[in-house]
Amino acid sequence: MKYLSFFIVILFFILTGCQKNFTYTENPEGITIELPEGTLGIYPASDNAVRIKFFKKEKPDIPEFILTNKTAIPEFETTEASSKLAIKLKNIHVVVDKETGNIAYTSPTGEVFLQEKPGSRKLVADSVDGKPCFIAEQGFKSPKDESIFGLGQFQDGHYNLKGITRRLTQVNAQIAIPFIYSSKGYGLLWHQYGVTDYNPADNFIDLKKQEQPDGDENLIEVTTTAGTQEVSQHQTLYTGQFTVPENGEYSVFLDLGDMGNRYYVVIDDKPYIDQSNMWLPPTVSTLVDLEKGAHDVQVICKSDNNPELSWKRNDNTTTFRSPHAKELDYLVFYGPSADEVISSYRNLSGNAPLFPKWLMASGNAGNVILQANNW
Repeated sequence: MKYLSFFIVILFFILTGCQKNFTYTENPEGITIELPEGTLGIYPASDNAVRIKFFKKEKPDIPEFILTNKTAIPEFETTEASSKLAIKLKNIHVVVDKETGNIAYTSPTGEVFLQEKPGSRKLVADSVDGKPCFIAEQGFKSPKDESIFGLGQFQDGHYNLKGITRRLTQVNAQIAIPFIYSSKGYGLLWHQYGVTDYNPADNFIDLKKQEQPDGDENLIEVTTTAGTQEVSQHQTLYTGQFTVPENGEYSVFLDLGDMGNRYYVVIDDKPYIDQSNMWLPPTVSTLVDLEKGAHDVQVICKSDNNPELSWKRNDNTTTFRSPHAKELDYLVFYGPSADEVISSYRNLSGNAPLFPKWLMASGNAGNVILQANNW
């Protein structure tokens, strides 16, 4: 009898242990869940969109610059089971694992189209210029057959962004928009106002600058407003070596530290990044298939750049990281068509203004007035 009682007690803790740190509150705006590491907020935004926030202590007061269209909170239903909590909207369901706090997103029929990577939700205390902030980070599982599109206007030529590393900054000749659309039928807006790293590469390579004689210049072809021209420009060679733990696909990320006019990265005598332009953003990346072991690398850039080169293994994860955040904040939209995703996004953020009837355009030959109706 003593052993039976002991077994019953153990079984009780096994069956209820997943709920011992899980409490939630339902209110008209949505659901807030108290987790040991912070507060998780799930806020229905439309019939096919939900906003996720994660913060420490009190919810921070942040001005709203993106989701400025005041829309009614959609109807939602909350259902609870022994291990799951589900928030059900008309066209999207949010399922929270009560043991881990991880979130999965499903269609109304229960098909999972997106889920957080376990242990990837992070809000790490930090400071900038003596002012407190957080490093906000969230990872999502990305199946091998997924394609990802978006993030704005970049010069790197990548169409499918799965596994690619990008730094989302606004600079001349580059427009960064922290929004992606997936072939799985969902859209995701990473809602941060500061710099964001997409699939950040944290393994840095020690680059050694190779000194060159004074006056050594190279003529390089660059794209200018007058066409392709040869420009005399001091350039510097850097060399290094790095080791990868296994065979596979890797993202290689180059940060020049400032605008440049030359990207050139060679790995094991093969050029993988080779681009010249009068206005090149500070960062660029590419995907490389590498074998396990050591690899030699060369980098050529302007002599006044300060290049950093890093890499990461493509592990079928999509990660967003913002180093100067006050909370973790993102929205998930489910179409499954792109039109339905963008329609919902536009409805929440406000329709784009139309061009005026008459536009002023400037060209090399002078100013030309164009009538919009004739374009």
